[in-house]
Amino acid sequence: MGHSRNDSHDDRIFSTSPWERDSSARNVAMGAQMAQSLVLGLQWVVFHAGIVISGPVILAKGLSLTPSQTTNLMQITFVVTGLGSIFQVLVGHRKMLVEGPAVPWWVAYLALATVALPVGIAIEVVRTNIEGAMIVGGAVVVSAGFAGIIRRLRFLFTHRITGVLLTLIAIQTSSVAIRGLVGHGLVPFVIGVLVLLTAVVLLTRTRGLVRNSAILVSVAVGWGAMALLGVAPVELTKAAVVDLPAILPWGRPTFEFGSIFTLTLLGLLLIPNQVGSIKAMEQVAGKETAPRDYDRGLATTGLVCTAAGLFGGIGTAPFAISAGLVSVTRERTNGGFLIGGILFVVLGVVPVLGELFSAIPVSIASAVLLISVSSLAMIGLESATQAVLDVRASFVIGLGLLVGTGIMFLPSTVWSGIPGWLSSVLSNGVITGTITAIVLEQSVLRSGRSSDPA
Repeated sequence: MGHSRNDSHDDRIFSTSPWERDSSARNVAMGAQMAQSLVLGLQWVVFHAGIVISGPVILAKGLSLTPSQTTNLMQITFVVTGLGSIFQVLVGHRKMLVEGPAVPWWVAYLALATVALPVGIAIEVVRTNIEGAMIVGGAVVVSAGFAGIIRRLRFLFTHRITGVLLTLIAIQTSSVAIRGLVGHGLVPFVIGVLVLLTAVVLLTRTRGLVRNSAILVSVAVGWGAMALLGVAPVELTKAAVVDLPAILPWGRPTFEFGSIFTLTLLGLLLIPNQVGSIKAMEQVAGKETAPRDYDRGLATTGLVCTAAGLFGGIGTAPFAISAGLVSVTRERTNGGFLIGGILFVVLGVVPVLGELFSAIPVSIASAVLLISVSSLAMIGLESATQAVLDVRASFVIGLGLLVGTGIMFLPSTVWSGIPGWLSSVLSNGVITGTITAIVLEQSVLRSGRSSDPA
């Protein structure tokens, strides 16, 4: 009995108070939440890595970049993508849309080089012309955003036009994904298909974190299988030290009228892409975007494009395929997206990590890209067919899709006799098909009734 009091006293000393237990539970819950956000952020990076790195890889050859210049281009692409995405979700359009290197931009870069080199303009001058043109073009897009151009032109972007635009983006992206899936040998193709099927099963048969991170899990399994089979070796050559991208890596910017006109015009013609991407995310999230946020998003894109010019990078645009990722994973919180943006920046300043993610097998990246593209295509078709399809609407949608898709199948030689600034626009099926649909709806096939709202 004499020891019971001491034992009781010791129990009181070493027992855990309710406050301590609650604090410990909160710490565990917070740790679990941070781990989940990291997993989801990593998925944002893995999912978009293939399309993010494709531009630098292709441009390195087309602009005759040295190995150090190629590394710098890859670094700035990651950094610009990360910072641009963070700025957009915080102060721009406020949607979870990755702000990354857009295909029309780097295609336009190649077009400028193709036109300039045969007439004796050195490739070094082409690069500095691109720098200067991106700085000016980005500034013009910023001005358009501050001027509220999208609020003034929103009447053009009806459900039909948005549907045509998103469907064309899906078709264009699917061709890239299919080529990446089938163009690297039998074993990568088979594993790519298995990754695709695994992701589909996880997305449709599971719940919670497993479903939300299905893309990441599928990529990890497929990449591991390819590594074991020796068909996807990872060779890291860079030291794991911080290395910031260089400013004006191609030299002092030059301001040539043709390049400025081409890239400025392209920046303005990508406004429909801005609107369509935001609307795609609206449909997925079920929440409308304030009109002023459209223009804030455009201004932010312009700022990011100006930064791309200063650092010798590629112009950006919101990735509509991000809406497809959110649609299939059903993960709508900003936490994972912001972590993904930070990870993109880390990849840009820590070269060894950038090399690691750049080594994701193309067939695997293409397989998971198809999942988002399929969802984006359905979002586009649903948008296009929201209203009753009368004869007029059928022509607007049908001709817009056919013109845009048909142009995608034309060989590049068709545009050889056309000025570079014009060919970079006409050869883009998404832009041309969308403009065709807008012209048909607003003039040739204009209805006496007001168009459906944007």
